[in-house]
Amino acid sequence: MPAPSLLYACITHVPLWFEFPPFVTPIRLGNAQDSVAGGYALRDVAPEWEPHHPVIGGTAGTFALKALLRRMPDRPARVGICQYRKFVSRRRASRIPTAGYRVMNAVELEHVTPARLVEWLTPGDEPFLVCPPLAMRKLGYLGQYGRAHHAEDFLRFAAEAVEQGVLGSREAARFMAEPTFIPGGIELGVFPTDFWLDSVDALESVVRACIARYPIARSGAQARVWAFCAERLGSWLLLRHFRGGRRTEGLTWWLPTHWRRRYVGYMNLIVEGGDREYRPG
Repeated sequence: MPAPSLLYACITHVPLWFEFPPFVTPIRLGNAQDSVAGGYALRDVAPEWEPHHPVIGGTAGTFALKALLRRMPDRPARVGICQYRKFVSRRRASRIPTAGYRVMNAVELEHVTPARLVEWLTPGDEPFLVCPPLAMRKLGYLGQYGRAHHAEDFLRFAAEAVEQGVLGSREAARFMAEPTFIPGGIELGVFPTDFWLDSVDALESVVRACIARYPIARSGAQARVWAFCAERLGSWLLLRHFRGGRRTEGLTWWLPTHWRRRYVGYMNLIVEGGDREYRPG
């Protein structure tokens, strides 16, 4: 069982598929707010973000969790985040790869038990637990984003991050070309609370400005435009921290690599009915 120095939240927009361990607090979004399953509703914790749930998706839950932490007089040392069927584990939970996401494994719902969930969600003693990185090779963040989404949205988001000083002018080009991507960014895994709060403050500020400046309305999964951008900025903030902070802006991207050995876990997706296809939703 995790120590009291960890606050762990599960962000969900649907009724939970199973009962999480007692140390996991649900943060409910969208229609799931009408559930009586306990935890917190977005409309109660961070009501200013409820109207924007369609364009920021689960990131609204991240902002709600930040609001909860800011109100605590005695904050835990670490904060953890999972989603209703996606989580990061220190130990391997499955050897079955998902279709369409090569660093994520599928865990059959029938194999999920309370005891296994406690084991999988217990993060160990390291300050960070993050998803396995994806190598984007020559594409970089901008190239990969343009393949899957709308490149102009990412460019606007990055420009706002530079305008606010979240990205330094010297690191903006590196951010665009970065070939290492940590899925989930700072919104999936376990993180030191002080680092996480500062990072989410920066993320929230950029997202708020983009929503105000660019009233984008896209259909389907593409509607969550600023969530996809926030994921990449969160990944960059992690990488920058692991590599030693802003003082290493001019170094090549692969120095140092110790964080991979210490902080990388396993990314898992709970599936049912033998369906191993990953569909963002």
